[in-house]
Amino acid sequence: MTIKEFKFQYALGSISYNGLIKIIKKSTSKYILTALSKDKDWNIRRWVAINKKTPKKVLAKLSRDSEWRVRMNVAGNRNTPIEALTKLSKDEHWYVRENVAYNLNTPIEALTKLSKDKKWTVKNYAAKNPNTPIDILKTLSKDEHRNVRLRAKETLLDKGIKV
Repeated sequence: MTIKEFKFQYALGSISYNGLIKIIKKSTSKYILTALSKDKDWNIRRWVAINKKTPKKVLAKLSRDSEWRVRMNVAGNRNTPIEALTKLSKDEHWYVRENVAYNLNTPIEALTKLSKDKKWTVKNYAAKNPNTPIDILKTLSKDEHRNVRLRAKETLLDKGIKV
């Protein structure tokens, strides 16, 4: 489908929900991804947030979406700008914070904060992130939650550090 065909069919509403998902999954068109990032259906925006070809500017805008499931997928996208990841690291929804903690581009300052999160699953993802500093991993290896301790020890072992 050309961009011209997409514009016409999308404006008419003649593309089915499943058709839009297929377009998003296969699309490398910045125009199409940008247009669909403004769709009224949060699930369409969520799929745009997942796409690795979604422009950083669009991801930054989607990081402020009212729907937490959209923000969660923005947080998991490796192309999300660092500024957006930093903001998302403070999100009220722990699913969002989990994805920030696991994103390899999350800044150290945000990983440090996430390693102290009240939700153990967020700390677990911070412990799994290979960019989490060694001193933080050592602290997490003594966490009250067993899964966090094990994950931190595993990451330390992957770095060649015995605990």
